[in-house]
Amino acid sequence: MIGKKVIVILIIFSLTGSISFGQIGGLRAFEFLEKPNHARVAGLGTANVSSNAGDVNMVWQNPALLNSEMDGQLSFSVNPYFANIYNSQVTYAQEFENLGLFSFGVSYFHYGQFEGFDNTGARTEDFSASDYAIQISHSREDGVFRYGSSLKFVGSQISGFNQSAILVDLGGAFVHPDEELSFGLVIKNLGFFTSKYVVGNRNLPFDIQVGGTYKPEFMPFRFSLTLNRLYQYDLSYFDESLLSDDDNVVFTDVNNNSPNTFDKIFQHLTIGTEVVLGKNVNLRAGYNHLIRQSLRAEQVGGAGGFTFGVYFQTKKFNMAYSNAIYQAGGFAHFITLGCNLKEFVKKKS
Repeated sequence: MIGKKVIVILIIFSLTGSISFGQIGGLRAFEFLEKPNHARVAGLGTANVSSNAGDVNMVWQNPALLNSEMDGQLSFSVNPYFANIYNSQVTYAQEFENLGLFSFGVSYFHYGQFEGFDNTGARTEDFSASDYAIQISHSREDGVFRYGSSLKFVGSQISGFNQSAILVDLGGAFVHPDEELSFGLVIKNLGFFTSKYVVGNRNLPFDIQVGGTYKPEFMPFRFSLTLNRLYQYDLSYFDESLLSDDDNVVFTDVNNNSPNTFDKIFQHLTIGTEVVLGKNVNLRAGYNHLIRQSLRAEQVGGAGGFTFGVYFQTKKFNMAYSNAIYQAGGFAHFITLGCNLKEFVKKKS
C-alpha cells in the first residue's frame, strides 16, 4: 500500500515539475549528471530507468532498481572521453540488518589541463577542471512495487572557482512477479545550491524519466524504451545568433533546419536492446535520437546516436564494455568491472 502511494506522489511531481523547470541546452549546472557513467546504461542508448537485471550501477539511473540481489556488489567503471577527458566511478551495495539496503557511490569527471591567459592575452598559470558526485541510495520493496531515493552531494571546480549542490533523486518501479517485465519512473536532481560560481546563474539539471523493459518468454531479446526530459516538449537548442530580424524559428542542425514533429517527439526517446546469449554473456545495442540530432556533422549522418556493448560474467567477476557513437569519428568507451565481495568471504560455520 505504501509503495502505491509513493508511485502516485511521483506521478504528481512529474506533472507539476514543468512549472519550475524549463530550460536546457547549456543553461544548467552539473550537466555531467546526465552523461552515462557505466557500461550498461551506455550500451542501452545512454538512458534507462527500468532495466531490472541486478546491476548495482543502475542505482545511478533509478534508486528504486536497488534490490537485495545486489547486496555485496562492488563495481568500478572508467569512461575515457575525448581530449583526455575521463570519468571514473565506484559503486557498492550493502544490506544492514536493522536499516535495510543501501548503496554508496562516487563519480568523478576530470577535464584535463588548460592554458591560462588574462584579459590582455598574457600567459598565466595553467589550471584544471573537474566535477564530482557523492551518492547514497536506499530502497524498499512492497510486493511488486519498489521505491527508493538517492541523496547526492555534487560539486565542480575550475581554476580555483567552486560550485556545489545537494540533490535528491526519487524513484519508483514495478516488477512483474512472473514475467520479465518492469517499469520505472524517476524524478532527478531536485535540490539546491550550497555555493555558486561568481559568474553565471544556471538551473539544476532537473529531469523526469519513465521507461519499461520486457523480455518475451521464448525470445533471447530484452527490450527497453525510455522517455526523458518529459517536462519540456521542444528540446531544440535556441541560438539567437542564427536568427535574422524576420526569423522566428529554432535551429537544431548545421543546415539551420527547423525540427519537425517527428524530431521533437523522438528526441525524448531512447531505445535499448539486449541479446541474451546465456546466463553469462549478452550483447547490447541502443539508439538515442537526441544525441544524433544534436551532434551530427554537416552532410554526415554516420552512426551517431547508436551504442553497442557486450557483457561477460564468470563465477566471481563480471566485465562489460560499451561504445557510444556521438558523431562521425567521435567515440566514447565505457569499461565496467564488478564482483560480489560476499563471494570472497568464507561463511562462518
